[in-house]
Amino acid sequence: MKNYAIISEFNPFHNGHAYLVKSCREHGATHITAVMSGNFVQRGEPAIFPKHIRTLTALKNGVDLVIELHLPFAVSNAQQFAENGTSVADAMNCVDCIAFGSECGDISSLNELSSLIISENFQKKLKKQISTGISYPSALTNTMKIINPSLVPLMSEPNNILGIEYIKAVYKLGSPIKPVTFKRIGNAYNDTSASSEFASAASIRRLIYENKSFKKYVPENSVDILLSEIEKGNIASLSENERGFILKLRQMSANDIAAIADVNEGLENRIKTAVMNSTSLEKIIERTKSKRYTYARIRRILLACLLNIKKSYLTEKAPYIRVLGFNSRGAEILSCVKQKSVVPLITKIRKAESLSPAEKAFLALEINAGDIYYTFTKNIKPCGEEYRNGIVIIK
Repeated sequence: MKNYAIISEFNPFHNGHAYLVKSCREHGATHITAVMSGNFVQRGEPAIFPKHIRTLTALKNGVDLVIELHLPFAVSNAQQFAENGTSVADAMNCVDCIAFGSECGDISSLNELSSLIISENFQKKLKKQISTGISYPSALTNTMKIINPSLVPLMSEPNNILGIEYIKAVYKLGSPIKPVTFKRIGNAYNDTSASSEFASAASIRRLIYENKSFKKYVPENSVDILLSEIEKGNIASLSENERGFILKLRQMSANDIAAIADVNEGLENRIKTAVMNSTSLEKIIERTKSKRYTYARIRRILLACLLNIKKSYLTEKAPYIRVLGFNSRGAEILSCVKQKSVVPLITKIRKAESLSPAEKAFLALEINAGDIYYTFTKNIKPCGEEYRNGIVIIK
């Protein structure tokens, strides 16, 4: 068995993802595991389709096993997203490589950049930059301009940046997992236009929300699945429950907000003031952001407020491995995981009695988030979908 892990959102699963899976096979992967975000994603919003649907489309297009990326990290910054995804893969003890797409497609360049960033000299200068009050991404770029300006262009592309974080996470864990990259093709990560069959997830979501055709940009065997979900009203967006989101924020005190992940340096007061004087999420974000706190970071913090993700959850690393779906090859991976995993394996929520109190609290957080997710779908659903949907199994 040669098992490649892909840390992903599949929001939704598109032709670019299928290309990455195909590239892994051509590179020697006999088995492919996806560590996938659940119902909420790093953009600080609900995934457009529920996680069991995104799991189904992944399994129908070459992925063998889908494991859930833990909620607090799925809606966190790139560093924490990558660290938890890598931690999950490492905890399985059955993953050989972490594969990802990048704009450069050159693993040696990304390895060189990652080694430089984690060096003592770089970290010292990075902390000095952060102390000036700018955001982490800006501080990172400024530091590289000082250390090695020739490498700065590599840091300007989002998938390169995420790839660097995967490599750093492997170093930090001391994991034997080998990072592998393939050159990304098609539209840029955040491009909302669709000019080729390899459109970005952002552009595909835009087409879906605008009720336009997206068939060209997703695998053919996924089209009917997604169209059926759209027809049923099972697509989600923040706009479907913006009032409820704002209500939750207005009910929180500054002290409540201070306990939330990534809130520090008195930011809770700035958020509370913005909430009390704004009538939309966009206005709250605009009135809170600064040169240190970017739009994306504030958006994620507000979602963490809604989901009650407190600082304590970000101290955890892969508390358990939760299975979302698998096929016959995935069953082979699971057999290996059962023997070698260093953390509990969850295949059924109702049979998670062996978890510690802290692990059960973590799982309860994710179950609650599932109930909240279905207030953002066009067709609101009662609580309990986490139990009713179950594991997706492809024979």
